[in-house]
Amino acid sequence: MGKYVWTAAGGVLILSLLAGAVWMVQAEEPYAPDQPIAFDHKLHVTDYNIQCFYCHTYVDRSPFAGVPSVERCMGCHLIVARDSPEIEKLRNYQQNGEPVPWIKVYALPRFVHFNHEAHLRAEVQCSDCHGAVESMTKVTRVHDLQMGWCVDCHRSEEASVDCLTCHY
Repeated sequence: MGKYVWTAAGGVLILSLLAGAVWMVQAEEPYAPDQPIAFDHKLHVTDYNIQCFYCHTYVDRSPFAGVPSVERCMGCHLIVARDSPEIEKLRNYQQNGEPVPWIKVYALPRFVHFNHEAHLRAEVQCSDCHGAVESMTKVTRVHDLQMGWCVDCHRSEEASVDCLTCHY
């Protein structure tokens, strides 16, 4: 068997390779799942000026923002972009009496209770947590919404950091 000689240069090379591997793991793309229907927020919000509250009807009066029903989408799409392949998918969900099985981009653990209504009353902008969704052709997670991130925001806004604010 051959002899292996460890040198300082060899050690630096190995550490560099390991550091590169760790960086590659940390530099992965932000979470942006493919959805059952390729919904373009930029088109709807920026180009056509449809307000967030029109589709997310519960956001200002409920803990949950909600997603629009197939019927709400089809209210416009009976006329607008009828021949689009994506609208055909939407039409199929409607004909089958099924909701669109959207994939959540932001999902909190069950032991965390987040209330959209309370944050809107405190004048927190949607983009503070979700980024500039109005310019996204595909919704991408821009903040991880981990506890430390939320607590930092609460501290900077002088909001409650009592555990029972979110854990009840």
